[in-house]
Amino acid sequence: MVCEGCRTSARGLLRSALRAAAPTTRGTSPAIRSMLRSAMHQQQTAGTVRQFSNSSARSLLGSSFRDSYRVVGVSERLFKVCAKQADYKITEEQRKQDQVKKMEDGEEVGEPTVSESVWHTKFNLPPTFSTWSHVTMLHLYLLNARVRCFEREEYRNWTQQLVDHFFFECEKKMHIDHHITSSALRQRYLKDIFVQWRGLILAYDEGLIKGDAILASAVWRNLFKGDPEVDPRSLVAIVGWMRASLASLESTSDAMFPQQAADILERPVDVFWTRLEEPFKKHGTGEPANAAQAAAKAAAEKRA
Repeated sequence: MVCEGCRTSARGLLRSALRAAAPTTRGTSPAIRSMLRSAMHQQQTAGTVRQFSNSSARSLLGSSFRDSYRVVGVSERLFKVCAKQADYKITEEQRKQDQVKKMEDGEEVGEPTVSESVWHTKFNLPPTFSTWSHVTMLHLYLLNARVRCFEREEYRNWTQQLVDHFFFECEKKMHIDHHITSSALRQRYLKDIFVQWRGLILAYDEGLIKGDAILASAVWRNLFKGDPEVDPRSLVAIVGWMRASLASLESTSDAMFPQQAADILERPVDVFWTRLEEPFKKHGTGEPANAAQAAAKAAAEKRA
């Protein structure tokens, strides 16, 4: 049984607890009332902070986490648009039957995955890893030039994600299409490609600032490997396409950029080639000629 003294102590503690829980503080000393108000304020504040259901995702995870996950998905979708323009493949059947063709420098040649790709047909670029990587980097450069208009952290996030997608796909192609099983060898190649990427950005930036001739020279050195047999119309068409694409990307708002960038990058490059030939089709069989030759031909026809 409980003694009378314990009962008295228990009743006293119960009364104290009831008084502390009561909404009024009448009959207590100023010091105790102050302590009670402070304790109730801390309890209310703690209760508000711990109500996660009333908190937004921005306050829970932070805007940087939310934006990072958003950029991962959008940048991957845009990268796929860039990567498919000059994509190729080398099948296991071709490799087993020793049917994989090679360039003079030993680079393996695959089969285009996009039928009638302008980069392979109109510009006569072989479906190789070098062509694919430089065409992809050319498209990535256009995106990189646009995202420079973002805030610093958002720009860094975008560029990092685009570069990560690109180098992941590079290593995947090395391993699957070209059977480069050595991880150390793949990493060495990736370092070389990264150096090319940094140099390509500087070269194209210089061309945008100094003029179309410098930009065409940068395209000729990187995309066409300085081939002296390149048709000059190819360079003119690509430079015109780059300028038009950059102007369209610049005209998009930051909010609409992820939705509109894919359509801009997929615009046909050979349209600019066609425009070069249109003036000459009126004076003959469509073969390019200068203005003097066209005028002389028209005068001869008139005399006849």
